[in-house]
Amino acid sequence: MRNKIIFNLNWKKLLFSFYWLVVLLIIVDQASKALFLHLEATQGPGFELTIIDNFFYFSYTRNTGAAWSILRDYPIFLVLISLFAGGAMLAYRIIKRKELSSLYKAAWALAIAGTFGNFIDRAFYKLFTGRPGVVDFLHFRFGNYDFPIFNVADMCLVIGLFGLIIMGFIDDNKPKLKQEAVKVEDPRHE
Repeated sequence: MRNKIIFNLNWKKLLFSFYWLVVLLIIVDQASKALFLHLEATQGPGFELTIIDNFFYFSYTRNTGAAWSILRDYPIFLVLISLFAGGAMLAYRIIKRKELSSLYKAAWALAIAGTFGNFIDRAFYKLFTGRPGVVDFLHFRFGNYDFPIFNVADMCLVIGLFGLIIMGFIDDNKPKLKQEAVKVEDPRHE
């Protein structure tokens, strides 16, 4: 009976649902953060490892706020916002599952994984590590500019939301582009 259930799965449908990507990205995010929590124990708090000199570093830090440390004085609010935002995105994604293209599903998977990855940090890290905040460690320097330190979840969230915005903009302009194409192809408009 068990083998029959496994083989009756629609593997293509599962692959293109991209729910597996949400789980995979949360695992990668949490594993990378666990590695840096372990390195903190051996290297000390606030350590920095040079990967590419004058460009890319692993700089361990804890961000108790949201992007660029905003709202750092409201940790419970950030936990609730993260949970609400992640839940709302997941609910929308489930409701619209039949209407969304694969690109939209992948972008939603990135955004959802990023939101829940940082939610886990905000909600549970103080409980398990004794210190609050999201673990950040990816650090780029461009000349004299230090880009804010971020993590895998931040990357997923930004790429996913940016993709959704671009695809939404393209979708909103498709009728205009089709009308312009018809005008160009129609010999009566010459």
